[in-house]
Amino acid sequence: MPVISSREKYFPDVSKEKELGESPSSHRLLCQAENGKTAMADINSNKTVMEKKVIHSPLSFFSHKIGVGGTLGLQEYMVIVNSGQEDELEVWGYRVHAVKYLVTLAGIVLSFGLLGLPLYWWKHWWLKFTRVQCILEQATSVLVVDHYKGIHTTYHVKDVYRFNHAQEDMLIPSNGKADYQLVSNFRYFNCKKNRYIWDNNEGTFYKLEGLDRNISLEELHSYKEGLSEDSSKMRSFLYGKNEIVVPLESLWMLFITNILSPFYVFQLFSISFWYADDYWQYSTAILFTSCISLASALYQTRSNQQNLRDTIVSSESITRLGADGSRHQVISSDLVPGDIIMVPDHGCQLLCDAVLLEGQAIMDESMLTGESVPVTKTSLPKHPASTVYNSKEHEKHTLKCGTKVIQTRKYRDQVVTAVVIRTGYLTTKGDLVRSILYPPPVDFQFEKDSHKFIAGMACIATVGMIYSMARMVLAEESFHDVVFEVFDLITIVVPPALPAAMTIGIVLANQRLIPKNIFCISPRTINVAGSVDCTCFDKTGTITEDGMDMWGVLPVQRGMASFHEEGKDDVEWKEPVQEITCLDSDSLLVVGMATCHELNIIGGEMRGDPLDEKMFSSTGWQLEMEGEEQSQMDQLSMPYMKSPMTSTNSVIQAAPQKLFQFSSDVQRMSVVTRVVEEQQEGFTEPSTRVFCKGSPEMIQRLCLPDTIPHDYTTVLESYASHGFRILALASKVIVPAMAKAGKINKMTREQAEAELTFLGLVILENRLKTASIGVLNELRGANIRTVMVTGDNILTAVSVARDCGMVPQGEDIIRCKAEVVRGKPCVTWVKLEDRPVEQKAIQPSIKDTKLSLEVGPYHLAVDGASFDVICDSFRDSILPFLATRGAVFARMRPDMKQRLVEILQDLDYRVIMCGDGANDCGALKAANAGISLSEAEASVASPFTSKTPDISCVPILIRESRAALVTSFGIFKYMAAYSITQFVSVMILYDIFSNLSDFQFLWIDLFLITTLASVFGFNAAYPGPLAPHPPMSSLVSLQPIFSLLSQLTIGIAFQVGVLFYTRSRPWFVQFDYENPCYVGTQAEQAFNSSGLGQKFGCDPEEDPVASYENFSIFNISQFQYIILVIAFSKGYPYRESFLKNLPLLVDILLLSSFCLFLTIWPESWPACQQHYELFPPPQEDLTFRLVMLAMVGANLVCSLFCEMVLSDVVVSKLARRNDKKHEQINKELDDRPDWPPLSTDMVEQEATQLDEEVEDQQVFIMGTDIARPTNQAFDSLFSTPVATDSSSHSAAAISLNPPTATPKRQAGSSELMLSSPCKSFSTAQDSPSSSNSTTGKFVSCDRISISSEPEADR
Repeated sequence: MPVISSREKYFPDVSKEKELGESPSSHRLLCQAENGKTAMADINSNKTVMEKKVIHSPLSFFSHKIGVGGTLGLQEYMVIVNSGQEDELEVWGYRVHAVKYLVTLAGIVLSFGLLGLPLYWWKHWWLKFTRVQCILEQATSVLVVDHYKGIHTTYHVKDVYRFNHAQEDMLIPSNGKADYQLVSNFRYFNCKKNRYIWDNNEGTFYKLEGLDRNISLEELHSYKEGLSEDSSKMRSFLYGKNEIVVPLESLWMLFITNILSPFYVFQLFSISFWYADDYWQYSTAILFTSCISLASALYQTRSNQQNLRDTIVSSESITRLGADGSRHQVISSDLVPGDIIMVPDHGCQLLCDAVLLEGQAIMDESMLTGESVPVTKTSLPKHPASTVYNSKEHEKHTLKCGTKVIQTRKYRDQVVTAVVIRTGYLTTKGDLVRSILYPPPVDFQFEKDSHKFIAGMACIATVGMIYSMARMVLAEESFHDVVFEVFDLITIVVPPALPAAMTIGIVLANQRLIPKNIFCISPRTINVAGSVDCTCFDKTGTITEDGMDMWGVLPVQRGMASFHEEGKDDVEWKEPVQEITCLDSDSLLVVGMATCHELNIIGGEMRGDPLDEKMFSSTGWQLEMEGEEQSQMDQLSMPYMKSPMTSTNSVIQAAPQKLFQFSSDVQRMSVVTRVVEEQQEGFTEPSTRVFCKGSPEMIQRLCLPDTIPHDYTTVLESYASHGFRILALASKVIVPAMAKAGKINKMTREQAEAELTFLGLVILENRLKTASIGVLNELRGANIRTVMVTGDNILTAVSVARDCGMVPQGEDIIRCKAEVVRGKPCVTWVKLEDRPVEQKAIQPSIKDTKLSLEVGPYHLAVDGASFDVICDSFRDSILPFLATRGAVFARMRPDMKQRLVEILQDLDYRVIMCGDGANDCGALKAANAGISLSEAEASVASPFTSKTPDISCVPILIRESRAALVTSFGIFKYMAAYSITQFVSVMILYDIFSNLSDFQFLWIDLFLITTLASVFGFNAAYPGPLAPHPPMSSLVSLQPIFSLLSQLTIGIAFQVGVLFYTRSRPWFVQFDYENPCYVGTQAEQAFNSSGLGQKFGCDPEEDPVASYENFSIFNISQFQYIILVIAFSKGYPYRESFLKNLPLLVDILLLSSFCLFLTIWPESWPACQQHYELFPPPQEDLTFRLVMLAMVGANLVCSLFCEMVLSDVVVSKLARRNDKKHEQINKELDDRPDWPPLSTDMVEQEATQLDEEVEDQQVFIMGTDIARPTNQAFDSLFSTPVATDSSSHSAAAISLNPPTATPKRQAGSSELMLSSPCKSFSTAQDSPSSSNSTTGKFVSCDRISISSEPEADR
């Protein structure tokens, strides 16, 4: 147990925790084995059956909860904290064992610290060497195991701190409850800026949370008086300072931390060994570059810490309310959960998470979400009091740390107050900063594979070491020589510069992304983005323009009535109106459009959601603040609305009384508004109304059924199928008795939005962004799947998907509808047509119900409600197929978007998510690579941020990431091949007790390898179309292994070949270690004339190396290093040709020229020849040197052939197996032309009969909806027929539309031009008639009769 004397030591602040990185041992892949039978549901029904064929069981594609196997130890030694959450952890208890501790310390001392290095690198080893496992109640240390998605494990070793008092005067939260309790014994540990507290009653640790844990609204409001001084001190003791302190380590500590990392330790070992071996030239060069690298790393780390620290405001003065009603100015760092703070009128930056109790506040949340639209926060409702606070559901009442208060709204004497619920790292901003300090492992697969490669190379070095050691021992070499030669092999096979070389591609890609307005806060994600094969896009603001244009409104009779009137009972549609100002200003529809919004006046300008701005501006009303004009309204700081002069010379004024804000979860917003009319005689009696605006489906459920037109769904789908964004508007009157301010304040959302009266549809146009079509076509051409994930209407989304090319014209879209019918889930498959369906004369019969889908590609579409049902009830049978073939996911809540991304990842997709709003934050974080479209240079919501507000950033990122991935693979293979090639050269020379000279090593290591590796990654990304396949993403796969082994085989073959060729020459004399000057041989004269004997002497103890073998091996190998970089420097289709890499090309030419000189004519520069210790063959035999060059050329040809033909073409095709889960599903679906199970839409009676006949089964029914592209003219702009009788209307339609006549505006139809650029639409729409005639063009719109079109699905 750590002994701590002072409170700061004994109770350290969690914000001062130093650990930032992950354990080097954390890259271990957990293997999962599935045993036994797997439950599977047949894809054509919901019957669960038992199957052993895993390929037919999509259940195995979704892991519910992944642990470690269940055999790690006894349960009393381990607990799971944060169970079922993203940050689920295993906590194992340990206590100090004196004997083990002393033995370990002795081992470290006796090994001169060498044993301490692995124990320092892998902290859990230190734990197991010095401690024993024990029950958690007795633990002095804990091992925290973090299984990231079940495929990556990180270990954290933490001390457990104990605090004992004689009395129960320490405050801790009750586990899982909202209250606190006093204790005398307090134990806890800190991990990743979170504090975990021991629960004596439950025998477990639990995470310290803020005030908002399981607390009811009533309990939150009970804090309105503030905390007492004693309570505040105890909470301060528990939670610590309200600070988000980024650890800023001293340069000395950073230096020690870096120098003790495995990379630098190996560097130090290599440099020390080389100096001891008198290889001082290269040692000095590596030492110099290592110092520069270390200094750069220290500077970069320090700068990153400082920059992150500077972006966080540490403290600010704020007013805190005391329990006695007093007000105190305090520093924000002294705040604790439960404090009541005043939100100042002038605005401030919030440094804690708080819930608004009184008043309203307009917030700027751009720091968190990237959206510059102000957000209005309202006070937390008091009713229903038992409702449990939820940060997501009550987001509109929560002020988040890091956001700015622009201004407040209140009554004149009201004080805007908020209760602090979270402080420090518990806040929203603290959570984001923690995610930066502890990023999830994104490229663990690549690192794991690289570790396997290095381990393999180490095994090769071990074999070479054993062989060399055995030969040298048998030759009775000295111990000194044996040790130095053996360690020399280690530094050759495992190059110290490998980790530095691996980062070149990522660094260069990051630098190339910045000029293209793409900024990255997680460079390691770049390689991951290079292997993506699926992209998910939000629709509004991402594929389409952020702002919308008003197309018009489609009112009903009630919507045209004045707000003074009750309105008529007629619920028929009126004519569509495109010019809103033509409507009466006092009509309910116009008043609703002018008042139902969240617009504010900030700095004299109207600010708010662009959609609200468009809708409000179209009415011609004005937004004003109090005091600008005399008004009979209540004096509120909320802006009120004022209409233009009406036809009766009056002015309508409306003031909002209560606002229920928009939420994507409930898909609507409401406002309680008091409306008066200012006439010449004075003001009329105020009318209090509720106006509700939202998705048409949601508004339909909230309205009284008798106020909804009977063809509501048909008309809605008709507009939505043309890509319009549609909102519905409804209203109701609040009787005067309930319209008092006090009762309005107590009104709940459910009360306000009940029993509404439908007023009409508001129709907006959402145009595609210029870049969308081209980008989506490019992605499709590259076989990168594109998916639309939006909160909009499904038919609108389908239409946009067709228009932008996400779903090519001519390919089918089948809508999946899932619902619960009589307690049983049911799925209906509906084929959406992209063109009007011609009327058919023959009515279908029961035997015609079963249809087969045309052979060809099809796509699935689903809305959020159906997605929920499928995830819950058809997870095993339908969900994998829906996720694999789905193209449009509509009406998706933020949590659904994140869930979909995770499902796609479970199917082995590498996913890019591209979005622009706060609703996409969860999906952006969950994706393999998230791109946030934001004006900020960095968004903490995603690894990548694009300042260009369209999706053109996606192919740019993929292109650069692919180039970076190929560069990383290429340079890794190059460094590995260089090491093995040099290893082979040395082993060949070791066999004759020779070696390469120091200057030869220096030339290879410093000039050849270092310079070539430095400029290897300068190839720019290939500017042409994206390749149809991503590059290989695994080092341990067939193609990279074949590529490396084939190049090594070629290199070894030519080295051995040149050795045998050298030995076959008549002038050859074998090197004799005991006679290095060739005394008494035919080579003696040539050796003496070279000057090597005079310079190095003839003493064998000086390790002479000059020989014919050395000359041959060295010269052929130096060319091989250049050949390897040419072979591995891949160009098309991921990078530009290495011929365009000017630095690399110049380097190759210069190096090749000098290599050519050393091979052909080294004698012309005697000093150089002597430095390199080259003993060339006789000049008379020039043929030998020319043959060597010919062998170099043959080596180049063989290497290029193996790499460009065998590896990139033949082996690549063999390696690209369809073994991913989504590929298996696609293959299965291709073999199942009967899926999805389609049948025609029977009339109501037939469907009912069929439902009764098939009991205990879910019925799959196919209907035909119309989903037309926006560029297709459509007839009869959804005008409502005058007659309600279908047959009479059909007859009228036939008579009005003879075959040769053009439809005119008459009898229930109207001709209307849509205000879309270069697009015009007439209002005559084809639909089937009740007769058998096939000549009628204008038909009834009462309902779309699918049953008359059986051929549409064939």
